[in-house]
Amino acid sequence: MPEIADLSSEGNNESCHSERAFGGAVHLGSYLLYPSEQQTVTSWPAGKELALIILNQPIPHAETSLLSLLWARADHRICADGGANRLYNLGKKVGTLGSYIPDAIVGDLDSLQEAPRAHYSQLGTDVHRMSDQDSTDFMKSLWYLDNVRRAGKLSEDCIVVVLGGLGGRLDHILHTLKVMFNNHLKRQVVTISDENLTLVLPQGKSKILVNKQVDGPTCGILPLMGESVLTTRGLRWNLDRYPSTFEGLMSTSNVIDAPEVFIESSIPVAWTSEFKPMP
Repeated sequence: MPEIADLSSEGNNESCHSERAFGGAVHLGSYLLYPSEQQTVTSWPAGKELALIILNQPIPHAETSLLSLLWARADHRICADGGANRLYNLGKKVGTLGSYIPDAIVGDLDSLQEAPRAHYSQLGTDVHRMSDQDSTDFMKSLWYLDNVRRAGKLSEDCIVVVLGGLGGRLDHILHTLKVMFNNHLKRQVVTISDENLTLVLPQGKSKILVNKQVDGPTCGILPLMGESVLTTRGLRWNLDRYPSTFEGLMSTSNVIDAPEVFIESSIPVAWTSEFKPMP
């Protein structure tokens, strides 16, 4: 059962399922992972680069083609400290040590093991140590992306896909969400875990394109920055100018019922949906 019932008198009226009716920014969601050139709206955004960041957690969906697809399309491939250990161990296990060579390993390097360091260094990877203890390896990786890999370019012109970060320790999960919220006006960050695809929607109106092959059915809208007044279309249990807070009621365990989901929020919120990658 969802925490919030259907409070919208309009329900899933098809007239609300158009950009003209709802307006707002368009978010490609999982189409960023599997762009479809059959429709312009679901193709890779023109002029955008792709950065792949691997955090120090088990690489999600490593048994599928997701990593190889992202790796082939990425303009920048960064391991956040011990993320290099994860990539190295996966490579040893499945025989891809020579295929996945990151552009950089970034962090304070307290987790980086000697074997991955030596292996990737000799293959040309930039092992970039940053001793600052006021930022995490995820934050350091984003700094490196902006100031080394893409120096002089606009952050908004590079979409970041993060593998890991929303599993394991609770403090790590909350930190990943914090970094995503702190970056949402600067760049688009999509985080993939074993269960979910998560992104931050800005204040105002948003349209999320749903790929039923990999998205859902369950989803949630998380108001982690305070009280959000939410209006939605395209969900099983829609909201109509409904106040939602972390301490109060949240739209959790909702269900995607349409190929487009419209969300209007008075503050930035996290959108998260079940994610099952293609084999």
